[in-house]
Amino acid sequence: MISNRPGSRRSLRGPAAAAALAAGLLATLASGGCGTSAAATGKALTRGNTWTFGLVALRPGAQEGLLDATVHNQSRSPLVISSITLTGRGFGTVIKLVEVKIAPPETGRNGTPGGAFEVYPPTVYWTVGGTCNQQVLVTVRGYRLAPGKEARVWFLVQAGRPGTFHVRGDVVRYRQHGVNYQQFIPTGYQGSVAAHAPFVPIDPLEKRCLKSVKNARLLPGHYLTKPKHGCTTES
Repeated sequence: MISNRPGSRRSLRGPAAAAALAAGLLATLASGGCGTSAAATGKALTRGNTWTFGLVALRPGAQEGLLDATVHNQSRSPLVISSITLTGRGFGTVIKLVEVKIAPPETGRNGTPGGAFEVYPPTVYWTVGGTCNQQVLVTVRGYRLAPGKEARVWFLVQAGRPGTFHVRGDVVRYRQHGVNYQQFIPTGYQGSVAAHAPFVPIDPLEKRCLKSVKNARLLPGHYLTKPKHGCTTES
């Protein structure tokens, strides 16, 4: 009889050995293999200072666009970004991520300053040039960041259940020299979600461009004038 006591060895031959080998291989593949699923901690991106931006209270379902975080390749080799997400207390419950895009460095009407936006895509009246500028947004996955170059990250978040949140920063996953890395960038956000959050008027510089820029739209939960008696009008 073959012993199953701890420390004993079982010798398998023939079909039994093949079955055991196949089972072990499947288990290894399911778990991602040895060292293939876990990304190494990267150093190619500039960590930067720790920033935490305060947001106004949001009502459940309201959305807010955030254009503050950056990714800067301080290494001497290009890298390719695969994903970017947020992390911290209340993320995924009190506040949820709707969209992540890269905002490449643009000039003229194709770029905007950073900050929080109530308009999608991020659109604002540029007082220096007297024009309505709209930030270009591109897909995160596959975005190539050359050595010494940087780009900003656009997060579109949505208020979930009532409570408070403190997003500590974002986790960037990228590939460089054939190796997968992940790196934490400490640009965070904190605020709250409340069923009766006070009305906050849209930024006048964003409001000014809503009608003049064809594809600009107001994000859910924001209104041009204060709703009366619970009505949710956008004009």
